[in-house]
Amino acid sequence: MKKVLFLFVWLSFSSLYAQESPTVTLNDCYEAAIENYPNLKQMDMAVQINALNKKNLQTTYLPSLNLNGQASYQSDVTKVPIAVPGINIPTIANDWYALNLDVEQKIYDGGLTNARKRLEDVNLELTQQQLQIEFYELKDRVNQLFFNALLLRKALEILNVLQQNLQTTIQEAEVAMENGAMLSADVDALKVEYHLVMQQIIELREDIRSVTGSLQVLTGLAISNPDVLAIPEVVVVDYQFVNNRPEYVLLGKQQTKIQALTQITQSKRNPFFMAFGQAGYGRPGYDMLNNDFDTYYKVGVRLHWNIWDWNQVAREKMVFNVQNEMITTQKQSFDQNLKAALETKLAAIKKAEELITTDSTIVALQQNVVNAANVQLRNGTLTTTNYIIELNKQIKARLNMEVHKLQLIYSKYQYNITLGNI
Repeated sequence: MKKVLFLFVWLSFSSLYAQESPTVTLNDCYEAAIENYPNLKQMDMAVQINALNKKNLQTTYLPSLNLNGQASYQSDVTKVPIAVPGINIPTIANDWYALNLDVEQKIYDGGLTNARKRLEDVNLELTQQQLQIEFYELKDRVNQLFFNALLLRKALEILNVLQQNLQTTIQEAEVAMENGAMLSADVDALKVEYHLVMQQIIELREDIRSVTGSLQVLTGLAISNPDVLAIPEVVVVDYQFVNNRPEYVLLGKQQTKIQALTQITQSKRNPFFMAFGQAGYGRPGYDMLNNDFDTYYKVGVRLHWNIWDWNQVAREKMVFNVQNEMITTQKQSFDQNLKAALETKLAAIKKAEELITTDSTIVALQQNVVNAANVQLRNGTLTTTNYIIELNKQIKARLNMEVHKLQLIYSKYQYNITLGNI
């Protein structure tokens, strides 16, 4: 029995020591999963699109050059209706030709271009925030896989100890059987339990392979063995409600976009000023009495101001105001649902804390029961069935304690991630 206890303590200490020098943390998995996420490339793509669109908008302040040509024939032309003696008034030909170079230079567009640039920046922020939502969901999946791997690892460690414990007990039982102090059926019962534990170990190993495989796919990290995973430490800094969820931030950015659209709409009502020029060659030119091919040009300034739009802009702004109010109600609903979810997370934290306070007592007491049962088994005063029952209770108590410890850490992580703090 002393050998059993020594082995049990040694394995527990070895397991604890292995966990104190891990190579992969939960934050490592978060960062690796994001770096390994294919949609991460969309960040750079969105920046490129933003830069190209803004360059296109900037060209509205550059002069535009248009070359226009036209040849036409018309059935009649303007004529002088009177004849003046001694003066030859030419008649314009019916075929007209013109080749013009038209130049326009924007002077002031009422702030429309700057408003559209602002909209492009907001669209970039929306795209980036949408990716933040995907990163948040990715972290949540990593969270579940990571803690599931830790839980399976703990269960495997405990079953390995149980296997060693049963193996030692079987050896002692075989000696007692040879001395006539135990029946062979009792030894066989212990061996059956041993092989049942082996089956559970096989199942756990396959479950671990499945979970770590999924974690490797998401992170790109080499996590073939859950022993490399570090049990994270988490602290809930403040239980005050502050909504940092990326979905909530996205709603705020959607309201910013509505403000940008409102500014564009308002800019349409401002006056536009533009310089223009035209140089050409054709027949007739600006002198309608000259029937020869000639060059011509003109320069000037143009004003455009929509002084009355039948309240179209005002109604568009009203639509934007309603849309903004709709998003405000969505944010309020999000807050309400989040607060309800946080109550569940807080209850899970409190429950795990309370359970852990009794786990150590249960494990210690059950260990005493198993020690006494082991002595009774060797003395022939206890059946193997009753011994296995007590042994299973001990394993269940230890497993419950480890599960509750991990549940407490996981619940705190879930609280933080629910608020968007991770």
